[in-house]
Amino acid sequence: MSAAKWMRRKIQRKRNQKQNKKRQASSLSMKCNKCGNAIKNDALFCPHCGTKVPAHSAPIALAKDALPSAATVEGKRTMSPKAKAAYFAVGLLLLAGMAIVFVKSLPGGDHPVIKNQPTVSDAQSYDGTKLTMIPVSSKVENGFIVISLSDVMEKKMVGFTYEGKTKTVDLMAYINPEGKLVTSIAMCDPCNSKSFHTESQELVCDNCGTRWNLSNLEGISGTCQKYPPDPIPSEIVAGEVRISQKVVEDWKLRI
Repeated sequence: MSAAKWMRRKIQRKRNQKQNKKRQASSLSMKCNKCGNAIKNDALFCPHCGTKVPAHSAPIALAKDALPSAATVEGKRTMSPKAKAAYFAVGLLLLAGMAIVFVKSLPGGDHPVIKNQPTVSDAQSYDGTKLTMIPVSSKVENGFIVISLSDVMEKKMVGFTYEGKTKTVDLMAYINPEGKLVTSIAMCDPCNSKSFHTESQELVCDNCGTRWNLSNLEGISGTCQKYPPDPIPSEIVAGEVRISQKVVEDWKLRI
């Protein structure tokens, strides 16, 4: 046998011996409680002194699928950027919705119809003043119910009637404290009242006594606060107040 071949075999034997020692060390990871010698993990009795190995000393092999995977554990700890962004967006939408509901529930603010009505005079002070609905004449012309703007400017609060083919509707017009022209259906639905008056800055139902803010018709007191005279749009053309005939024809009781 050549010296080189002999040397290779010697080196291989040493490698094998090292591997065997590692295997033995890995299998002999326990010590006997009595004699202290190393014993195998799965041994039931010590091979040196014969002492029974306590059951709790033997390692318990868990099924591989019983352990949580790294992906599962990682998924519980972290959330993807897209998921975070989605949750954040939903949270913002919920907060925005709650804010809108809260603002709408606050008292005050403009009525959407009155807000867009034309301003016909400077601010009016009605403190200590009582106005009643003064009847004025009206006409229907080219699809519009028409009254004179000068009548409203002079009397501050007027009432008039639309007589159509299928219905008769009472209407009213007044100038609110901000100088805007307010035109509306003269009706307090629950008590069927069609006449109103003002006391200082408040509009009052002649029947039930319910009171509304003269500026925006927001309820103040009384049983019919949700049913003020219903504002309807109007425009001013050549010194006349014009209200759409169709809007009045289509109007229905709110209860």
